[in-house]
Amino acid sequence: MDKVLMEFIDKLRSAIKKRTYVKLLLTKRVLGNQDLNKIVVRYVELNGKPHLQFVYKYDRNDDTKNFPLEDGITQLQSIIGNNFLDNILYTTKEDLNLRYNSNGGKIVKTKPTFTEAADGSHDEAKKRLLDTKKGVYFKSLGITDNKGDIIPSMNAKYKQVEKFVEIIDSLADSVKDCSPVKIADVGCGKGYFTFATYDYLTNNRELAVDMKGVETQDNLVKFCNNIAQKSSFGGLEFVQSNINDFHPGDLDMLIALHACDTATDDAIYLGIQSGAKLIVVSPCCHRQIRSQMKITESNVLEPALKYGVVMERMAELLTDSLRVLILNKNGYKTKLFEFIEPEFTSKNNIITAEKGEMPSAEEQAKIQAQIDAIKNKFGIKYHYLEKLIENPADQSWRILNAQCAKSN
Repeated sequence: MDKVLMEFIDKLRSAIKKRTYVKLLLTKRVLGNQDLNKIVVRYVELNGKPHLQFVYKYDRNDDTKNFPLEDGITQLQSIIGNNFLDNILYTTKEDLNLRYNSNGGKIVKTKPTFTEAADGSHDEAKKRLLDTKKGVYFKSLGITDNKGDIIPSMNAKYKQVEKFVEIIDSLADSVKDCSPVKIADVGCGKGYFTFATYDYLTNNRELAVDMKGVETQDNLVKFCNNIAQKSSFGGLEFVQSNINDFHPGDLDMLIALHACDTATDDAIYLGIQSGAKLIVVSPCCHRQIRSQMKITESNVLEPALKYGVVMERMAELLTDSLRVLILNKNGYKTKLFEFIEPEFTSKNNIITAEKGEMPSAEEQAKIQAQIDAIKNKFGIKYHYLEKLIENPADQSWRILNAQCAKSN
């Protein structure tokens, strides 16, 4: 075992002993089963004895195996650096990333992602905001079996839904005085998040809700309306429409998850125009900005941005950062963050915006100066959302049906 790996394993043992261990994520696989994408290693106690739980993440399903602590560490010593080149140890004190390349291994330390350690409990069920055994829609959507237990292959989807509801829970006070709470979920697909949001707000928060799920595919609209009826969700209806042809009037909340490229901007614009108190979007794809980006030698980032993958990620960051600034300019307090770990979905950025007071002319000018500076630095002529707000009557800026073919 090489010296760097020994140090990494020592840090893992110490984290478990001091109860600061959260989890270990093994990625960038180079050898072994071609369908295996990553491994998540958690600490659990079985019959009072310490174990490492390995969750093997395959393309179509997960497989879980529990090893006594020392056996689990032996497993890690054999695959870290050989089968997996990027290995992140999450603790409440720091994150340690052991990366391997042609020059060997190196540990990179960063601030902790998590503030709470794993409690080690294995058999105790986690308290959930949603009751999967009572939710008829969970079974109809294929998330649970006949007993109401989550189907292993749908665990990642459930985790996304669960985390999204936690976000809605943190924002719900903004709309608690609305009766009913008028919500639109545009580009809702099969309605995973739509059903869960309605369920939580009506049954947990006991709010009156008038919610529309908006989807272009007629078969999905019929499918979801049938589930809504089976679930006795009287305030939930699904309608066939694209974003630009949907005219809901006033809204309290606008949701758009994984709307592709400029469809996210169409959704944000709809929320602004409808006076939504809350706008919650999870973007997908960033072609509109990526196609405009030009990096000159005067840009200090030019050496890094010559790589396509870096440009793609920079386009994502710039697109969403500009969206946040545009929302700020229009009176919204915003947050941009990852709403779930990358192990569950790569489409994990989310923007939340709560309506506040419109900024003064001076404050708006300051924000616009920040927007212009970013655009000038990267050769960006315009952001699609800006054009919608500046000249909504100009239909040439609208790209109809620009949503991803998605499974949600």
